[in-house]
Amino acid sequence: MSEKNSDQLGKRFRTITGDLKLYIEKRIELLLLNIGEQYSQWMAESIQKLTGIFLLFGAFVFVLVAVAIYLGELLGWPGLGYVIVSIPLFVTGLFFFYLKPRSLAENLQQHFESELIKALTQNVEQDGKKHNEPLNLPESTEEKVN
Repeated sequence: MSEKNSDQLGKRFRTITGDLKLYIEKRIELLLLNIGEQYSQWMAESIQKLTGIFLLFGAFVFVLVAVAIYLGELLGWPGLGYVIVSIPLFVTGLFFFYLKPRSLAENLQQHFESELIKALTQNVEQDGKKHNEPLNLPESTEEKVN
């Protein structure tokens, strides 16, 4: 009789161990899928923003060329228009290169951190909803428990 109980106990232990391994594997797969989804969403948004920035940059260059040509004709010397337009750009470039504004770096860092925290909290909230659902065991496992 004792051998039969220990055999049933061993089977239950192996079943629980197998179920626990399966649960952990599924949780890891779910985590990887959620991370992949967040990454692909971030990449899609980044590509869209980079495309917009590229188009805005192109428009900005055309406007600067037009302003330089206009100023050159207005002042009577075409090269002077380009010099006048390039001075603010040159000063701004030096400002970013040498001063390395900390507020811009901190702002970008806070933005990246908030995006990461938002993604992680969404993942935890989704997992929390799944944990609150009742556990549906297959009938064969319920019969073994009873």
